[in-house]
Amino acid sequence: MKKLTVQIVIHLAAWLCFLMLPFIFYPRPAQMDVSFFTERYFTNFFIVNNLFIIAFYYCNTYLFIPRLFDNKKFIVYTIIILGLMIFYGLMPRIYHTLFGSIQPNAAPPPNRPPGPPRNRPILSAGNILFFLLVFVFSTGVKVINQWLRSEQRTKEIANEKLKAELSFLKAQINPHFLFNTLNNIYALASAQSEQTAPAIMKLSSIMRYVLTEARNDLVPLEKEIQFTSHYIELQKMRLTDKTIIDFTVLGDPMGRQIAPLLLLPFVENAFKYGISTRERSPITILLEIKRDSLYFSVCNQKHPNTMLRVSDNTGIGISNTKRRLDLFYEDRYALDIDDKTHDFSVKLKIPV
Repeated sequence: MKKLTVQIVIHLAAWLCFLMLPFIFYPRPAQMDVSFFTERYFTNFFIVNNLFIIAFYYCNTYLFIPRLFDNKKFIVYTIIILGLMIFYGLMPRIYHTLFGSIQPNAAPPPNRPPGPPRNRPILSAGNILFFLLVFVFSTGVKVINQWLRSEQRTKEIANEKLKAELSFLKAQINPHFLFNTLNNIYALASAQSEQTAPAIMKLSSIMRYVLTEARNDLVPLEKEIQFTSHYIELQKMRLTDKTIIDFTVLGDPMGRQIAPLLLLPFVENAFKYGISTRERSPITILLEIKRDSLYFSVCNQKHPNTMLRVSDNTGIGISNTKRRLDLFYEDRYALDIDDKTHDFSVKLKIPV
């Protein structure tokens, strides 16, 4: 509320200064009284003329630029601006034709010779100049604000990505994960299992992906899918036959890109709260690529031993992921989280 009040005061002060420009630069008598202001400035034409230019400023800032210029509708935007400029230039002549003199009570200048009144120009140079000043100022302010927001958003994206990398490293390079994974790999090696080498390669691939690929703003979608698949395969090594995992990938991911480490938090959450050693624990993970969109869903059951568990900081967290989605995709994504008593599901749609 305080910020809004400050903005209103700034706008009022700016318009007051702007509307005083004619008084500052136009000729005025040495002895001024109240009649000078009422006859020159506080007329119906003065009010209408300036209400139009004020309305144009806010329409250009909050309507024309966001909906036309930013959407690359340059021809329509140019036609509208030129049309309004011509109309504003014609306004004194239109007003004079419809309502008579612009300054009905103003006395003629003392140096003007007697004779018929001069013909008014078709376009008012003063109005055209004022229009161009408002147009340049409103467009400049909007462009600068957008640039500043873009710079701030870029910094926030970089910070959130760094947090995601560090948080994931904390999650995965910790004794719990490494001990479990290495113990499972050791058990495979002791039994001379053929799965030993693939398990080591998957663990190595996960670490390499986080340390190298995930540092980029965008990564190939196929690498993100491979990373998620390796994570699932390593998690399977510690699970019993009570957990049934259905991981399905539909569509062709080649040539598409995605922000890194976006899918893992939802998969990690399913393994964290959706498995049980005593009850059947189905986990369904679907990843489908359609045209320029990625549809991703994770569904799992919640068990009594996990519903009472207090959430810890073992992953980047769904809340942080929402923040990253806001930064990377703004209003171009759809996220639906359905947290029921015994079931939990996530559905995500993002452009790729």
